Order: sequence, then C-alpha cells, then structure tokens
Amino acid sequence: MIRAKLIFILIVLTVLNVYGQNKKVICDCPKTKFSGTKADTAFYLSNGKTVVLCGYKNPRSKPTTFSEFILSVCGQDTIIDFWDAMVTCRPKVIKDTLLVDEIQNLPTGKSFKSEETVWTTEKIYFSGHKLIRKLVVNRQIRKYNQDEIQSVLRIYETALTRLDDGKMEIANKLFIASISGDKKARQYFKEFKTKFGKLDGAFAEEYSNLTAMLELWDRKE
Repeated sequence: MIRAKLIFILIVLTVLNVYGQNKKVICDCPKTKFSGTKADTAFYLSNGKTVVLCGYKNPRSKPTTFSEFILSVCGQDTIIDFWDAMVTCRPKVIKDTLLVDEIQNLPTGKSFKSEETVWTTEKIYFSGHKLIRKLVVNRQIRKYNQDEIQSVLRIYETALTRLDDGKMEIANKLFIASISGDKKARQYFKEFKTKFGKLDGAFAEEYSNLTAMLELWDRKE
C-alpha cells in the first residue's frame, strides 16, 4: 500500500515537472492605434522570450501570412513595430530568432509567371536584454538569363502607350531584369514612369514600391 502511494506521488511529481517545463508564456499586445490587443499568434524563442502578433491573418494562406499587424514582446508595454496593410509577411522562429519574411508577387517563375517570393527578411533577436533588428534583402531571388532579358526589353519597346494592368506587369519584369544586372533594363525601368502617360492611383503606388525595392537592392549590406 505504501509502495503504491509512493509510485502515485512520483507519477504526479513527474507530470507536474513536465508541465512546468513545457508551460508557454501567454500575453496580449499593448494598446495601440494600429490593432486590437488580443494576440493571434505567439512565437516562442529558445532563449525564453515570447513575441506575440496582433493583426490580420490572410485567409487561406499556406503557410500563414499576415498584413497590418504589430509585434510585441511579452512583459513589455511598447511594441516592436507596426507592419501596414501594404505588406504581406510570413513570420517564423528559428531557435532564438524571429524571422519576418516579406512576401512579394514577382515574375520569377517559368515564362515570367508571377510567384510568391521572399523579398526581405527581418531578423529579430536579443543580445542580453537588448532587442536587435536586422533587415536583409533576399539576394537569392531568381535572376533572368540573357534570353529572358532580351524578351523583356522587346516587350517594353513594342508596347502600346496605353496604360493598363499589362503595362504594370512589364514594370515588374523590368525590375527583375534590372536586379539581374542589365543596364538597359534599368534605364527602361526609370523611363517607365513617363512612357505610358502619367502614373496615378494604384499604378503610381505599385511603381513607387518597385522603385523603393530597387533602391534597397542597390544598398550595400
């Protein structure tokens, strides 16, 4: 009888010990003007820190992506940052680092097919108690070969002057041809803003985003 009680006590202590080791920190986000405070997702770093996300989860995205969200560290009353509705991100944890991949639809597939492509990755980690952020551009994006570059140049040169969605597809192709190292493609990309008339609305916004991406690509890390 005594032995049975001892075994029971040992089992209970073992369960409690395992539970204590696996217990995850749960918290909400601080109050901000950007989003609600209820955490949608928590990211557990190997150093014991917990980062929570509050914001919009893109439906049917696999793996899951988010837009218009904030990140904050459990136990702190300030946020790490806010990512607006214009960006789509896919956060993930590798050991003690939270990686926030920014996803862009770029014509990097076969026959210039648009594909979800990691454009930048922000690394968020801690040095002691200090939070560190480092943004790196994905230099491994597929580049165009010479035949593909020449095809893009011809498409631009023979395009009609009417501005439409198809012309913005050309701008995206010129962007990839530019980061592939072609000088003429880069020149055409710069000329694009006036070649088809004045850019406004969504077209101006998309071209401005591509221009900012090209400037980021040109920076030395």
